[in-house]
Amino acid sequence: MTPSDATSAQPNAAPAASAGGHRTSRLVLILSIVARMPQGLAPLAVVLLAQERTGSIAAAGLAGGAWAIGSAVSQPLWGGFAGRGRAHRVEAVTAVSQGAVLLLMAFGTWGTEGTLVAIAFGGGLLAAPTSPISRTLWPQLAGDQRDLDTLYALDATWQEMVFIAGPALVGVLVALSGPGAALIAAAACGAIGGLVFAWVVRPLWGRRPAPESRIKLTTALVSLAGPYAALCVMALGLGLVEVGVPAAAILEENRAASGWLLALWSLGSLVGGLAASKVHWRRGPAQRWPWLLAGVTLGSVTIVVGWDFGLAWLGFTLFLSGLALAPSLAAGYGVIGDRAAPGRRTDAFAWTTTFLLLGFGGGAAIGGVLADISPAWTFTAGTVVTAGAAVIASFGARP
Repeated sequence: MTPSDATSAQPNAAPAASAGGHRTSRLVLILSIVARMPQGLAPLAVVLLAQERTGSIAAAGLAGGAWAIGSAVSQPLWGGFAGRGRAHRVEAVTAVSQGAVLLLMAFGTWGTEGTLVAIAFGGGLLAAPTSPISRTLWPQLAGDQRDLDTLYALDATWQEMVFIAGPALVGVLVALSGPGAALIAAAACGAIGGLVFAWVVRPLWGRRPAPESRIKLTTALVSLAGPYAALCVMALGLGLVEVGVPAAAILEENRAASGWLLALWSLGSLVGGLAASKVHWRRGPAQRWPWLLAGVTLGSVTIVVGWDFGLAWLGFTLFLSGLALAPSLAAGYGVIGDRAAPGRRTDAFAWTTTFLLLGFGGGAAIGGVLADISPAWTFTAGTVVTAGAAVIASFGARP
C-alpha cells in the first residue's frame, strides 16, 4: 500500500503483522458482531411487537418493511459521514440513538398504526455503520493477503451467526416476556456494543482525509458497478430461496419446518465460512469469486432436486447450498475493498449493504409470486439468478 493509499483509506496505517495486530483485529471483529446484533434481533421483534400492539398482520408487515427500508438507507447515509473522518463519533451517536428508539418502541404505547410504522422506519434509519467501518479497517489490520482473506471470511461468517442466533433469541425472549424484551435486548447489544466498538476504533481511524484523496462519490460508485451488480443479483437469488423454503414447508403441511430448514441453510454458510477462513487462497478475490458463485449455483440445483424428495432432503440440500455462501460474500467484500476508490472505501462498503438488501428484498417479492405457482418455480428461479451473478462476477469483477 502506498502512502497515498493509506491516507485515502482513512485509518491510520500502522503495521498489523504482529501478534498485537492480530489481537486488535479479533477484538474489532468481536465487538463489531456484538454491535450488529440488532440486525438479527430487531426486524423480527418489530414485526411481532407491531402485530401484538395493533392486532393486524398487515400493520406488522408494514412495520417490518419500514424497518428494512430505513436500514437500507442508513448505511450509505452514515457510512458517508464516517468516511469523512471521526467514524467513532458516527458509530457512537447512531448506536445510542437507535437503542433509544428501540426502547421507545418497547415501553411506549401507540394509538395508531401509522405512528408505529414511522417509528420503525426511524429505528432502521439510525442503524450504525458498523459493517462498513470494520471492513474499511481490515486492510490495515491484516498482516498480509492471507490475513485479509481470513478477516473477510470471518466477517461474513459471524455476520451469518447474527442472523442465526438473532431470530432464535427473539423466539426465546418472546416466549418468556413478549416482543418488548427482544427489543430491549437489541437496544442493549447495539448501544453498548456500538459504544465499545467506537472506543476501540477511535485510535485506529485517521482524521478527515485530504480533499484531493476523495474523488466524487458518483465516480467511485460507477467504478464498482460490476461487483455491486453481482452482489445484488446474488442477493436476489437468496431472497427467492428464503421465500421458497417456507412455501415448501406450508405445502407439506409442516409450517414449523421452515425454521429448521432455514437454520440448516445458515449452518451450511457458517461451516463454509469457517473452512474458508483457514484456506490459503492462491487466487485473489476477483479470480475466485465467480467460481464460488458457481458453487452456490450448483448448490441451488441440488435444492431443486432435493425438494422433489421431501423436506428432509430439502434440508440436506439447503445445507450443501449454504457451504459456498459465506465464502462467496467474503470474496465479494474482498473485490470491493481492492477496487474501492481512494478515500471512498467506507462509502463503498456502505453501499454494498444497500445493494444486498435491495437484491434480497426484490428476490423475496418475486419469490412470493412464484411460490403461489410452486416452490419448485422459486428454487429454479433462484438457480438461474445465481448463475447470472456468477457470469456478472466473471466480467464485472475483473480489475
